[in-house]
Amino acid sequence: MDFLTYASLGLSTGGAYALVALGLIAAYRGTGVINFAQGALGTFGAYSFWKLHEAGLPLPIAIAAAVVVSGLIGVAFFAIVGKRLAHAPVVTKILITLGLLLVLEAVIRLVWTNHQITIDPFLVSGGFEVGGIRVQNISVLLGVTALVATTALHALFTRTRFGLITMAIQDTDLGAQSIGIDPRKWGSAAWGLAGVLSAAGSVLVLPITQLSPTSAATILVPALGAALAAKFRRFWVAFGVAIGAGVLEGLVTGLYDAQLARAVPHIIALAVLIVFARTDMSRGTREVKAVFHVGSGRIRPLHVVIGTAVVVTLVTFGNGSTVDALSLTAIFGLVALGIVVSTGYTGQVNALPLTFAGISMLVFGAVSHHGASLLTAAAAAVVVSLVVAGLSSIVFVRARIYEVTIGSLAIASIVQVLVFSVDKFFNGTTGWAIGDTELFGISFSNIVEPQNFALLAWTVLIVGLIVVANIRRSAVGRYLLSVRQDERLPAALGINAVRAKFTSILLSGTLWGLAGILLAIQRGFISKGQITLEGFTYSDSLALIAFTILAGTGHLAGAVLAGLFAPGGLLASILSFTPDINDWLSLFFAANMILVLTTEPDGVVGQFLRLRGAAFRTFRSAPVQKEKVHATLERQ
Repeated sequence: MDFLTYASLGLSTGGAYALVALGLIAAYRGTGVINFAQGALGTFGAYSFWKLHEAGLPLPIAIAAAVVVSGLIGVAFFAIVGKRLAHAPVVTKILITLGLLLVLEAVIRLVWTNHQITIDPFLVSGGFEVGGIRVQNISVLLGVTALVATTALHALFTRTRFGLITMAIQDTDLGAQSIGIDPRKWGSAAWGLAGVLSAAGSVLVLPITQLSPTSAATILVPALGAALAAKFRRFWVAFGVAIGAGVLEGLVTGLYDAQLARAVPHIIALAVLIVFARTDMSRGTREVKAVFHVGSGRIRPLHVVIGTAVVVTLVTFGNGSTVDALSLTAIFGLVALGIVVSTGYTGQVNALPLTFAGISMLVFGAVSHHGASLLTAAAAAVVVSLVVAGLSSIVFVRARIYEVTIGSLAIASIVQVLVFSVDKFFNGTTGWAIGDTELFGISFSNIVEPQNFALLAWTVLIVGLIVVANIRRSAVGRYLLSVRQDERLPAALGINAVRAKFTSILLSGTLWGLAGILLAIQRGFISKGQITLEGFTYSDSLALIAFTILAGTGHLAGAVLAGLFAPGGLLASILSFTPDINDWLSLFFAANMILVLTTEPDGVVGQFLRLRGAAFRTFRSAPVQKEKVHATLERQ
């Protein structure tokens, strides 16, 4: 009977997954948008509950207030950006909701805490036995709550005016407007309902989990998998898959290994994606143009010379903190360059940049620790990055834009649990010490020769920029750009979208792997604590995507600018007057990413180029205008 006891334990987490998945379906059925901030809405509600109850508010009122707060955030967000989301390209919808996720996580860290918190049991505790099976009361509570919510939502969306109206809005909001229906009002109601469901699941599951700013990561991916299995339409299917994922997680926890059990719901989500790949997620959208304009790929030699001179001067005469910030700027610029390829060129929102970098760090550290030369260790890390890119392409090359994002979130979560949190990949508690860092007789150790390492990092970035620029101008670059908006048109022209996506994954994976090598040399030592605590989760990757979008994800210069924005980069170093500067920067850039995507999607670089072009046109047209004026006066 033990396995039934363990299965009953999984009802609690399964119920939480189900509530979040139900919210995802409610938001999608009401607006045609997949809300990737669904888990963060729940986490925000959970923190609100914790602080309100800690302040002395009665338990029922604190729970109700927390649920209402998350619902109001959903209502307000869609009321503000819903009009622009309605006809936005799919990639814009994904990025805007991911921006909300990053904003909520940053607010939680700044307002409340950046540490994990254990919440004592509330509402119910203990359990009972039925036929020798031990059942926890928290499992019954969450399971019954999810069951009641599923029944109510199914009735709401199939038998009420609300369901008919939201279905009409999703299919064609213009048609709904023509008969007097306000899409924003009803869409906001659907998002508010989604926020309420997410908060309910996140609050009720608190006694058996730990509360942290990234708690959303443990719930979002399994919920996305359940919603995807239901094609974002069938509440009962999502309920069944979510409960099944929780029950299987409980079984693996009790009968095999707790560490593996943490990855089970994410593995199920990935398996669902593979089975249901190429689900039609285009309903409710009307894509008329790509979201990002793409630069020409031409690099002016004068700009390279000036930039190189500035970097060399700063490295030579800067102090230690400035040199270290310049090194990190180049490294994260390399990561951002991979994002330019994957998101700017091919239109895929891939949440794996720092996952690739972390794996590359591990491989480089392990090989270098055993006495290999710098080039040998680097070659091994790059090869592993290419292998990982090839394996991930199995999921991505035939997936649509939404599915690429869901799959990358699932893979990042699996690697975080099964690789980055396991001692054996870090030489136990000993860690990996970086050995040889010499190349052509020159030491590039960041500890011994930080200036040399900074120059090495910038050299790799500049070479990467030149390579990507040449690819952009080549037939391969045009191949990549062809699939960034719609695969059907290039397919009609005989272009193989699978091959284009595969090329993009290999190229961006290589760039991220090179960044991981540089991070390993920069640290000099690789331990589990560094990977776990210093930012290699998918939320950190999403933050870098936000920096790149704000800078200009369709332009090579945007990669360099994003490196300046990144945590530890030159901008963070200059503004390091507060210990929370990285959180403030994350909040600022995430909020501005939402603003940029709704107003100026080409970012800082695109806006600069547009203003420069307008200024040049005005300057060139000034003499012509003067001649016209003189000619008019002479005729008079």
